[in-house]
Amino acid sequence: MALFEIREEARRFISQENAKGHQQWDVLEPNLKILVPRCAVPLETQWTPKSLGRSKVSVMVICTVAVQNSVMRRWDVDVPVERKPN
Repeated sequence: MALFEIREEARRFISQENAKGHQQWDVLEPNLKILVPRCAVPLETQWTPKSLGRSKVSVMVICTVAVQNSVMRRWDVDVPVERKPN
């Protein structure tokens, strides 16, 4: 799975959130060292839960079923976001 696709999925999520009009966010780059297998189902997105202890706000891009491989059955990648300057 290319990081480009992960970032694009995060951008789609953030554009929907920005359209709600509460706060405005920009998507930053995911960690370029991340390697994940292709996803067998459409990617899902959500705000990264605060319970995971992240210090900064991020979007979690989730693959619930990875293409068969010997490493991961599913995966999630945090994509950092930052508030747009006013």
